[in-house]
Amino acid sequence: MKWIVVWSKRRGYGFLVTRLQRRKSRNWLKSIGIVIALGKSIWNGVTHNMLDDIHNHWKRAEAVRIKCLGVPTLDMDNVCFHLEEKSGGKIIYRHINILILYRGRNYDPQNRPVIPLMLWKPYAPIYPKLVKNVADGLTFEETKEMRNRGLHSPALMNLTRNGVYVNVVARVREAFETEEVIRLDCTHVGTSDCKRIGVKLRDLVPCVPILFKDEQIILWRGKRDQERNSDISDANEKSSGT
Repeated sequence: MKWIVVWSKRRGYGFLVTRLQRRKSRNWLKSIGIVIALGKSIWNGVTHNMLDDIHNHWKRAEAVRIKCLGVPTLDMDNVCFHLEEKSGGKIIYRHINILILYRGRNYDPQNRPVIPLMLWKPYAPIYPKLVKNVADGLTFEETKEMRNRGLHSPALMNLTRNGVYVNVVARVREAFETEEVIRLDCTHVGTSDCKRIGVKLRDLVPCVPILFKDEQIILWRGKRDQERNSDISDANEKSSGT
């Protein structure tokens, strides 16, 4: 069963906030310390229960401080986009994994959107296989060699459970400038979160996950050099033809 929610935009949500309003909201929130922790549940999008909590806090506070943890912190831009779109508020402060979501000047708690609560967890969708037996562009022997190289290479980063992964994408991209295969140590993170991290990195870096074993993620950067050389040769052919 799938929930469908229709969102309506009210007035006053798209305006610019002055520095004084931003400073007041920030200092006030620090004094009262309202926090909604966004953990693994935000992986499938901002959930109905989470949105209901935000609107309940907006009844007595103009803004709410949100702390993001876990897999969603790999792509904070995506988290900010969905929070603003589905709640109707405006993010007025952002630092690493801490967000302040402002409700707007003309917010009326009596006319808040009706959000159906999720009383049970929906069935997980069936995704295609994440790791192929033979990576695209490699033979079986080459794929096996890449996996062994990755397992015996030093770990680029040690990730913790429900940690802050804001700088992981940048570190992986930087490592791929000199290394062809890297390993991420995800001990105690959990098998499901390891796969979710691999999917996120595959789309954001981009790269090719070639192995998930014992909470270790092995990533291959792909055949970038060959693509660059082919692009350069195509450009040279075009220039010589002209």
